[in-house]
Amino acid sequence: MPDEKLPKGIYRRGDILWARFKVKGVEYRESLRTRSVSVAERRITAIRQEIENRVYYGAAEAVVWQQAVVAWDAWIKRQGKREGTVQRYLVSIGQLRPWLDDKDVQRIDIDLVRQIVRDRAKLGVSNATIRRDLTAMSSVLDCAIDEGWISENPAHSYDRRRLKEQRDPIELPDHVSIAAVLEVGSRFVEMAEFARETGMRQEEIASLTHNQVDRVRMSASLIRTKGRRAREVPLSHKAIEIIDRQPQYLRSPFVFWRGAGERFKNVDAQFYSTVRRVARKRAQDDLPFRVFRFHDLRHLFAVESLRKQRCSLYELQQIMGHASVKTTELYLDHLKPSERQAAIHGVSHNEAREQRFANGESAENV
Repeated sequence: MPDEKLPKGIYRRGDILWARFKVKGVEYRESLRTRSVSVAERRITAIRQEIENRVYYGAAEAVVWQQAVVAWDAWIKRQGKREGTVQRYLVSIGQLRPWLDDKDVQRIDIDLVRQIVRDRAKLGVSNATIRRDLTAMSSVLDCAIDEGWISENPAHSYDRRRLKEQRDPIELPDHVSIAAVLEVGSRFVEMAEFARETGMRQEEIASLTHNQVDRVRMSASLIRTKGRRAREVPLSHKAIEIIDRQPQYLRSPFVFWRGAGERFKNVDAQFYSTVRRVARKRAQDDLPFRVFRFHDLRHLFAVESLRKQRCSLYELQQIMGHASVKTTELYLDHLKPSERQAAIHGVSHNEAREQRFANGESAENV
């Protein structure tokens, strides 16, 4: 665009408008992150004002994003977040580097947040992932507020209701495939059987210790949960039998352990590798098999609990540890109309439920 007339201090680099100006003899150049001249004028005014305030009036020095992330690393450890949550934040922070690494935290505004959302969507990133990225970004900016570097968090200003999460339909594993995996018979696979029997999350099972198990009340007390709310999970006789089958390592508190008493890690990935090995073996023998995830066993427990009227929908919410019953209601899609009514309206003194815990009936046999 050789004949284009642009406002003073604004020039094009490709299709993007940039700012160029001097303050006290020092030249500043910065992308204005827009193709719109009117937007560019607004942004260059704000940028120049900020620099002049810093140069002439001693305003706080600019803090680069990387510096904020370093400060955040110590700050987040004081917030009591779970290790898994912090690791997920770190993944998102790494994914956001192309947009933030060259930015001062004082220059991060709602326009940049919108640009990040648009660019991530164009890359095919799911809304759920973008929401997690914004949460991680917001956490770093909260740290910057506590440090006194900024006064507002633009990531909070973005309306995340626009990023509706698309949930994939819950696909339940079949009994034949489950049985084929359980035949492997390792201590690791018995964690999956325990998930099938209790509905507990993989992290809750991997970190389960013997002192959390109450054999008198037939329950497991969970403290470190996804929702950060303690809950008790009822244990059937079969669940207790699975625990009792695990040899206790003298210096290890964990029910399920490996090596020198260490707890299992990366459960989902290891389980998927096991399932794939079983799938290949079944294919060689021309036997039916459908691949499934560790977490699918939790879904199966929930659906069968409602199908067999072992509990109501709201009781299941408490067992599963869902923050909202809306999450638990997804399991209603797998029920017949009569089963849905029983689940929604509650089940009192259900004979099937009483017999299950009284006689130790297995979830595989109902």
